[in-house]
Amino acid sequence: MLQLMRYFWRMEKHLYLRLYLSLIGIYVFKSLIIWIICRFFSPSQMSGIYMIANDEWIFWGFILICMAHMFSSLGTKQRATTFLTLPANNLEKFISRVVYVTLGVWLLAFAARVTANFITAIPIFFDTLVMNGKLSLSQIFLRFILPGSWSVFYVFYGPSFILGFLQYVFWTSLMALWPWSLFTLCGVLFRRNGWLWAILMLFVCGFVAYLIFEVGIDRTWASEHNGLFKSLFVAFILLPSAFNYWLSYRCFRRAQIIMNKPIRL
Repeated sequence: MLQLMRYFWRMEKHLYLRLYLSLIGIYVFKSLIIWIICRFFSPSQMSGIYMIANDEWIFWGFILICMAHMFSSLGTKQRATTFLTLPANNLEKFISRVVYVTLGVWLLAFAARVTANFITAIPIFFDTLVMNGKLSLSQIFLRFILPGSWSVFYVFYGPSFILGFLQYVFWTSLMALWPWSLFTLCGVLFRRNGWLWAILMLFVCGFVAYLIFEVGIDRTWASEHNGLFKSLFVAFILLPSAFNYWLSYRCFRRAQIIMNKPIRL
């Protein structure tokens, strides 16, 4: 599978570079627009805009859309033939592709976000290094370079940042696992606009999950049986995610190189 991942990197490194630069441009453009809008509205009026134009929406939205295009190599007959005839079995191709794109896109999105934060923080660096500003380099790094959720997390945990960070990564990855699997499934199943179908299913299933955990489960019982509640929550995410990936693999195995059908089966 490592050889397959090296092959994917050789074939797609220029695509990843374009995605990296494009995402930086989106972040910087968003920051510029927010800076302009702040000149005309009060902080209280900006709260709704901050909620809509949040970096987290851009970060996870970019990752999920990329998940839906994970198997875009099946989009044309020539590329599909090349991919399906690689010297590996279907399971190795599927797993290596899922691991490569999932980790690669996450790292790309994180690197683009940090780079964009650094670009927008250049005036603050100049103020600190040249104009003897009040902020130190470590404060700039925590407040302006790291993603907001990470910097707050670091300040909260202090010296135990590494252990707390690993817990944060675990729960964040767990929460993201089912959307990742859903967008992967729709990307494999639908030949075009799989991400739109995934968004629709995400809202419907998210509403059902809300009814189950917020309405159907008593908060007092959940607090009294915290360990059992967490186990049920983990199972509630892992089992559908495993089913989605299994179904994605089945669709991948049965994918047909026929370009005039809405689905690949």
